[in-house]
Amino acid sequence: MICNLQRYATHDGPGIRTVVFMKGCSLSCRWCQNPESRSRSLDLLYDERLCTQGCQRCTQHSSCFKREDNTSAVTILRHGLTENEMRLAADACPSGAISLCGDEMDSEQIMAQVRRDNAFYQRSGGGLTLSGGEPFMQPKLAQQLLHTAHQEGIHTAVESCLHIPWHYIEPSLELVDLWLVDLKHTDADKFLQWTDGQLPLIQHNIEKLGKSGANILFRVPIITDFNDDEITLTAIIQQAAKHYQQFGGSGEIHFLPYHTYGMHKYHLLGLDYECARKPLDRPELLAFAEQQAKACGLTAILRG
Repeated sequence: MICNLQRYATHDGPGIRTVVFMKGCSLSCRWCQNPESRSRSLDLLYDERLCTQGCQRCTQHSSCFKREDNTSAVTILRHGLTENEMRLAADACPSGAISLCGDEMDSEQIMAQVRRDNAFYQRSGGGLTLSGGEPFMQPKLAQQLLHTAHQEGIHTAVESCLHIPWHYIEPSLELVDLWLVDLKHTDADKFLQWTDGQLPLIQHNIEKLGKSGANILFRVPIITDFNDDEITLTAIIQQAAKHYQQFGGSGEIHFLPYHTYGMHKYHLLGLDYECARKPLDRPELLAFAEQQAKACGLTAILRG
């Protein structure tokens, strides 16, 4: 189950890449900009602005769709919907107010799309990137895609939070050319509060990747009220520097300032958005982070 396949990407590894966004994630980061990728199953999105007044077509396919009168928006009881009811309602919706996120594709169907841009990969040093969600929530599919790409000489990268059991990762170890790994925080309690995740599991997997000789590039999302202070960022930068000193690797650290591009998706999914409503505007903090990284011997890159 994937939620998107993006061609001509340039920020998810070197060169021009095709990014496969796979559904499913074991974290619930409050700032997540791809909330439609959290679930491993089909998701229904509803944009009431597009809903046609008086239309009853979706209500004909499930009692989970209700409209009180001709002028009100449709109320959706999402937890009671089956996938079949979702598909029927989306197909019946004349205005596109109801849409779906999630496509079932096997590895060969996905690779057929990836191969279309082989010429661009060869000229730019690009390739295939698995993203999500968390790609290793579907470990067999991830391994199949990475194995095929590796056999065909296509550079492989994985964007991972590493909040998964090691035995999900291990079969793909030799098939990944570049690991794009988030460093979100160094405090386990704060991490749990904001992500519902266990930081020791991630740190354990980072260490095991280092010992295996994996090529890691660390990325730091700088999130308002979560890690946007000098003490926290310094600790994160020092952790990255220590890893590179001990195990080698790219020596790069990418800073990703908080933005709100995905905020509207929460409304479409019927979810509350729990983070800041404005993007991070702290140029002095970003300058501090770059200086600290340089002082630790790292190459700092700011990503918008």
